[in-house]
Amino acid sequence: MNTQNDKVVAIIGYGTAGVNAAIALRTSGYDGVVRVFSDTDIPPYSPILTSYYAWGEKSYEECFPWSEEELADLRLDVLADSAVVELDPEAHVVRTAAGDYPYAKCVVATGATPACWGFPGVEGDDAYEPLVLRSMDDAERLKTTLENPACKRVLISGASMVALKTLEACLNRGKACTLVGMNDHVLDFNAFPQAAQRFEKGLREQGVELRLGQTISSVVRKDVEGGFEGRELEVTFSNGEVGVFDEISVSHGMKSNLDFVKPGTLEVDRALVVDEFMCTSDPDVYAAGDVAQATELISGEKRVVGIWKNAALQGACAGRVIAAELAGEDVRGECAKGKYALDDSISTNTIAVNGILFISAGTIELSDDRYLEVREDDDMTVVCLYQKCDGADDRLVGFNVVCDHDEEGGVAYDTGAMLTLRIERGL
Repeated sequence: MNTQNDKVVAIIGYGTAGVNAAIALRTSGYDGVVRVFSDTDIPPYSPILTSYYAWGEKSYEECFPWSEEELADLRLDVLADSAVVELDPEAHVVRTAAGDYPYAKCVVATGATPACWGFPGVEGDDAYEPLVLRSMDDAERLKTTLENPACKRVLISGASMVALKTLEACLNRGKACTLVGMNDHVLDFNAFPQAAQRFEKGLREQGVELRLGQTISSVVRKDVEGGFEGRELEVTFSNGEVGVFDEISVSHGMKSNLDFVKPGTLEVDRALVVDEFMCTSDPDVYAAGDVAQATELISGEKRVVGIWKNAALQGACAGRVIAAELAGEDVRGECAKGKYALDDSISTNTIAVNGILFISAGTIELSDDRYLEVREDDDMTVVCLYQKCDGADDRLVGFNVVCDHDEEGGVAYDTGAMLTLRIERGL
């Protein structure tokens, strides 16, 4: 008969979700083998810090949140450069090019990869790959590009937070920047128009050319002696106008890394569908982070909430639940559920671009039974979305705060923290 020490827990992915799953396993008393499959040969890093590394505010070492000693204390069997080629839930096996590895429980925490959906490619240069930003390799390539004085003009395609952090890196390296986005405003999935407009005003004041409501129709390589890498990129926009750039960065969304999941073995929608314990449709497979589609607080729907904090909380939840189950506990019983289940996810975001601060939480989805309240003063705009509630006080379900300066511990941060707490408590 197997003892707990014989039961291997596999963690596929070595980012914040995977590390927090491992931490929770150990702090919850699991003392067996924790085998981590990593597709790189470097320690777990923070994607949030990659843009700061690209423009020189952070050193390479500062992008790694956990020290060697902290990771060593977790006693992990880390298989570096071991990309998983297949997860076989029926056989309880993780397959890599080097062989098969059995498991008792598995946490899928493989994160996401930047997508270049809609980018037309470059005529005259089939090998061209636009800049993206997620991994340390991506950041290294962006850093090398921005350090080259021959690169003077950068086009950023996309208006997401990743696009804006890429934009900040380019600005801080002295590049002339143009941002093109298919929607009418930046922060298209996070900001109300009233908040986005204030943020856009700050960007324009920093010299950014904004081409909103446009896309890239075509890109043509033109050989230019003495140009960046011996060429320039002629871009035609959807309105027919043409611009010339040295480099293009694309931030068109993220794709969950689930290529190793064989169709039909686990329930997959946009990602792996999980319950409140981070368990997938297989009772021995869990998911956390950008590969997990959990219940979102405001909508009540299963959604991917791809933020660092959420990945950490989900990974920790999976680790606690697995440790308890391997110890023989019934985590799903009514008495234990409150101890182990994770509260519904809530989308929260904070970003600053050279002092222009944006904070949000909840939803920006309008409906007939919701309404906006907008407050503006000299340096801050606050937009709140309320849900009408019959017979009760209307409930805050989303907000934006935009401030013209990023002051740590200032009024904007206090306002954001207070409003986030109200949403979490249903007030």
